[in-house]
Amino acid sequence: MDSLAAGLRLAQYEILEPLGSGGMGEVYRARDARLGREVAIKVMAQHIAADPEMRHRFETEARAVAALSHPNIMGIFELAVVDGVPVAVMELLEGETVRTRLKTGALPWRQAVEIAASVADALAAAHAKGIVHRDLKPENLFLTRDGVVKVLDFGLALRRVAEEAAVAASAATYSPTSPGVVLGTFGYLSPEQALGQTVDGRSDIFSLGCVLYEMLSGRRLFGGSTPQEVVAGLLHDSLPELAGFDPLAPAELRPILVRAVARQPDRRFESARDFAMALRALLTGSAARSSVRSGARVRGKSLAVLPFVNAGADPQSEYLTDGITESIINSLSQLSGLRVVPRSLAFRYKGLQADPATIGLALNARSLLTGRVVQQGEHLNIQAELVDTVTEAQLWGEQFRQKTSDLLAVQEEIAWQISEALRLKLTGAQKKRLKKRATVDPEAYQEFLRGRYHWNTWTPDGFTRAQAHFDRAIAIDPTYAAAWAGLGDTFGVMAYYGFVPPAETYRRARAAALKAIELDRDLADPHVTLAIEQLFNAWNWTEAERSFRKAVRLNPKLAQAQSFYALLHSTLGRHDEAVRQAQLGRSLEPLSPVMNMSVAWALHFAGRMDETIRECHAIEEISPGNHEAGNMLMGCYEATGRFDEAAAIMRRQPSWGLPFDAEAHLAAWQRDGARGYWLEHLAELERLPENVACTRAYGMIHTLTRLGRDDEALDWLERSVRERMGMSVFVNVDPNFEPLRGAPRFQALVRRIGIGN
Repeated sequence: MDSLAAGLRLAQYEILEPLGSGGMGEVYRARDARLGREVAIKVMAQHIAADPEMRHRFETEARAVAALSHPNIMGIFELAVVDGVPVAVMELLEGETVRTRLKTGALPWRQAVEIAASVADALAAAHAKGIVHRDLKPENLFLTRDGVVKVLDFGLALRRVAEEAAVAASAATYSPTSPGVVLGTFGYLSPEQALGQTVDGRSDIFSLGCVLYEMLSGRRLFGGSTPQEVVAGLLHDSLPELAGFDPLAPAELRPILVRAVARQPDRRFESARDFAMALRALLTGSAARSSVRSGARVRGKSLAVLPFVNAGADPQSEYLTDGITESIINSLSQLSGLRVVPRSLAFRYKGLQADPATIGLALNARSLLTGRVVQQGEHLNIQAELVDTVTEAQLWGEQFRQKTSDLLAVQEEIAWQISEALRLKLTGAQKKRLKKRATVDPEAYQEFLRGRYHWNTWTPDGFTRAQAHFDRAIAIDPTYAAAWAGLGDTFGVMAYYGFVPPAETYRRARAAALKAIELDRDLADPHVTLAIEQLFNAWNWTEAERSFRKAVRLNPKLAQAQSFYALLHSTLGRHDEAVRQAQLGRSLEPLSPVMNMSVAWALHFAGRMDETIRECHAIEEISPGNHEAGNMLMGCYEATGRFDEAAAIMRRQPSWGLPFDAEAHLAAWQRDGARGYWLEHLAELERLPENVACTRAYGMIHTLTRLGRDDEALDWLERSVRERMGMSVFVNVDPNFEPLRGAPRFQALVRRIGIGN
């Protein structure tokens, strides 16, 4: 098939213009006449299409990549054969490649690391499916206008047999050791690729390390005027000096890069996931800030408590190991002079195997606490070990064999011995807090741990289970303050998300929180619950702010207090404060989807749509399939008429049992335009169950407004206010309510809520 002219039809696709070409074929912009969207079409080169084996490989790899469905991998919609030539229909990307971006010079370190971390996430997803890219380079990394990086040609080049005459100018086919073909691009291929050896995912890690170096420095790591010179340098020369980076780059970045481009595969990161974690740890701010201040690779008094391993035969004991870990993190986080890695970062290593040096580098922690737990009837065997991540020397180790009823004492003993091993200088109050022996009933404590375990799943079913366990803990020990706090917290979150009737549940949340405070005035969590009830149920902004400030004063490291406090700022139109408060919450738990969503909501209410979209994409990377990020992203795309992209999110991210039909939406859009899309959305919203009443109401208001049915939208808004649904307090700041703000009924609702008073 020759080059295609504009206007030519390939089945349902109309060719619009060429976009580029390479050794595998040509890429065109095209319009999908059936779905009314623009796509990219890759047409296989004729000389390759004539080879049955190559055609088979092309189709096999394209199908494998199409099944990946990762936000950082360019999506493949369809494979087809036109006039005997295979074509791949892909998502159309608007933006530029990293190669184009590099023409203006090196990138700021944070941007370069963000790009590399996202690419490493994509690699991890592909490697899990047995797919290796083999040709990572700046030309194959695309930066969209929304700030999302996409890996191109993923898998399509996996086993390609390139012919020298058809290879793009940047590619090469020289092998210094054998007549076999070397796949990849000189300057980015790994040593094992250059030698024609079998490769695995670690080869991609090497290539990504080369790209990261180039983004940071503006020049290739391995240069040369000929392929032979490049390979010689790659195999024999010493590693070039890693210099010339952004002066603000943290010192910890260099050892990460050195490890990624190690010549021996077994000296690199064991997986792309580990590489991504190491990079993302730099972005949390802790490592970066410490290195900027000190100018040296000093991690100081810093500790990561990894999730203890459930080494017994009973998977039901998982709540126990997670509870022990969380308890130790919470205890040690209260101590001044010690930086404890947040729970969301530490729990990323649950179930993973990695050496202490890698974890310490990734989490910027000088010491590492690990443990194993075996439950045998009424007894627990707990092994704990503290290791220096730089020297890998054991700093402390102990084995405890105790009754399950003594678990609290064991946890407190571990925390105390860790403080001793790290030679922390504790105040009298801190020593008293660590040595304080709780008088909680052991059975009640077990129920409390089960409740926390289910609460941390952050799902409707998880909250329901958590409530049951907290109730049982209170029934066993009515004086257990933490259980009352957990119950109030659970009621507050369930009411906010509309999993239960909000008004009555908020009252139950308040009652539980007041009981917790009566029993223990030092607990911060119940003050957050009181603030949530005042904000979303009583509409008492002054009392809500007072409770938030009290919670933050009692526990400055309580991320949930910061994130919900940001919602109060947004409600009152204090958008800059809202964004800052939400970012502070995220800094305390950098990989928590909930804390990241609080930043996205603050940006959304401030009307900063482009930044909101970028935040949601970032949340998708740390929490694939996240319902809240997907819904918000879908709404942003719908608001700007990008209905095909909204439907793509529907297809890959079904939300908490909300079965939106992506294909029906696309068909309605193609048939009747935007109105057809919204009518289909309305019909599907009407079929949703009442247990998602808040989500349903919000969707109905938004959809009816888009259809111009303002009176019906206001009916739903009045219902949401009457029933105290969470989003009702945001009426004055949510951009989706803008078309309704001039209506007298709307203004009456604003006065009723008391916004501005």
